Amino acid sequence: MTFRLKTASGPRTGETFDLADDTLIGSDETSQIRIDGLEGEHARIRFDGQTLTLEARAETHVNGQPVHTRPLKSGDELRLGANRFVLQAPGLRPPSVLAETQRPRVNPWTWVAIGVAAVSGFAAVATFVLTRLS
Repeated sequence: MTFRLKTASGPRTGETFDLADDTLIGSDETSQIRIDGLEGEHARIRFDGQTLTLEARAETHVNGQPVHTRPLKSGDELRLGANRFVLQAPGLRPPSVLAETQRPRVNPWTWVAIGVAAVSGFAAVATFVLTRLS
């Protein structure tokens, strides 16, 4: 899969950066995406084969919310310092889709209690009606 960060605002507006399986973003010489004005190792984006995860080491926002670690999805807006990026990740399914869905277990005694309550309610109504008719 190909993932990209497109710069929406900041000094490098309009530039697009391809993401590797492990991409460091910062002002450090070792950063794959090097941007002056950020911390040396500002944030890292990792792909584990299913989920793209942001790990922030300095002030970072995703969709306006401050984050430290967060799974990402296509269209997410990332803000690092004065830079705003949009994640382009076609085909990436959000983590909620990847997670196994489990139906909540219903205690079998719940149905017994509902049945007893229904029968008791019916018996009370029948008793009331029969006492009024006599």
